Amino acid sequence: MARARRTSAILETDRQILKGLKSITASGNVGVGRPDPAYKLDVQGDICASGTIFAKYQHVAEWVPSSEKLSAGTVVVLDSTKSNQVVASTTAYDTRVAGVISAQPGITLGEKTDDKVLVATTGRVRVMVDATKAPINIGDLLVTSDIPGVAMKSIPVEFAGRKMHMPGTIIGKALEPLTQGKGEILVLLSLQ
Repeated sequence: MARARRTSAILETDRQILKGLKSITASGNVGVGRPDPAYKLDVQGDICASGTIFAKYQHVAEWVPSSEKLSAGTVVVLDSTKSNQVVASTTAYDTRVAGVISAQPGITLGEKTDDKVLVATTGRVRVMVDATKAPINIGDLLVTSDIPGVAMKSIPVEFAGRKMHMPGTIIGKALEPLTQGKGEILVLLSLQ
């Protein structure tokens, strides 16, 4: 009996300690070290996971400053007039390519402000493309085009008898085809 009371007292002490560390709102938000969590899981401090973190959306994006309001799927390049900023691409085969504007990343890095946009840099994301110069097939490498914010198929150049794509211009690989016109396709981002 004494042992049961001791166990009960220890459990009650643990509950009181945990109560100070976590909180749950009426809407189901859980806070760890946060008394009023704003998200489904809101943690104050570092997170260490010993297992897999699952995300519905399959790309990583970060908040990056931009002087332009850009829509999802827009291809962006580094702004040559301002440090650490992006703008819509406007030149074919641009080596300043930085990523694609994201609507719903699986993982978001950085902090949101009114002057920032979400730029996807890796993973699978929908991208605005133009297939008027050449049809886009699954697996084709994509680059910036002359149409603002739009990608196109990369046409390799021949060098020393080998066909090569221009280094530093690749956005990623097409995961869906587009035979003609303009549209939006799924792309595996792999900036190169």
